[in-house]
Amino acid sequence: MRKVISLHKDYQLALESATKAVLDGKVFIYPTDTVYGIGGNALDEGVCERIREMKKRDVKPFSVIVSDFSMLRKYCEVPEDRVRYLFQYLPGPYTFILVKKAGILSCPGGRIGVRVPMHSFIRKISGDTGIPIIGTSANISGKEPVFSFKKVSRALIRQADLAIDGGDTYYRQESTVVDLVDMEVKREGAGKFHF
Repeated sequence: MRKVISLHKDYQLALESATKAVLDGKVFIYPTDTVYGIGGNALDEGVCERIREMKKRDVKPFSVIVSDFSMLRKYCEVPEDRVRYLFQYLPGPYTFILVKKAGILSCPGGRIGVRVPMHSFIRKISGDTGIPIIGTSANISGKEPVFSFKKVSRALIRQADLAIDGGDTYYRQESTVVDLVDMEVKREGAGKFHF
């Protein structure tokens, strides 16, 4: 398997390779609409631990990417009075914090950050595999997130099983983080949000 695949030149190969990586418990680097991510199967404890080590990260939970609202509801509790926000803002440059259901190992504790990005590539992988993807930024913990494949750490690329080069991200900014449990905006980012 090729280590680095261009999304623009070899879309089908990139899609097949990344899908296989998720199913085989591998770790890969991928573009989203906001930042570059490093991820894999969020239900696989070994994958979660490996990414934690690669990022030199403590037990702080990882957010996840899901394909659509249906998958989001499978893994998260969504109070009926909060559903409208998800329909209004997703897909888009937002991470919503919700109460999680059992199963996602990337996120110890009761709450989880979940994304349905505008970028269709990673959504399709999640949808085709039926698996939530770890959605943490492709950088060492504490370092700045990256918005271009050229800026992704060569050390991280070496440690990953696969890297998808999608050029520059659309927003070149982090996602806006909205806590739908406490009803507050935790981080202003690429998306404008109003309660």
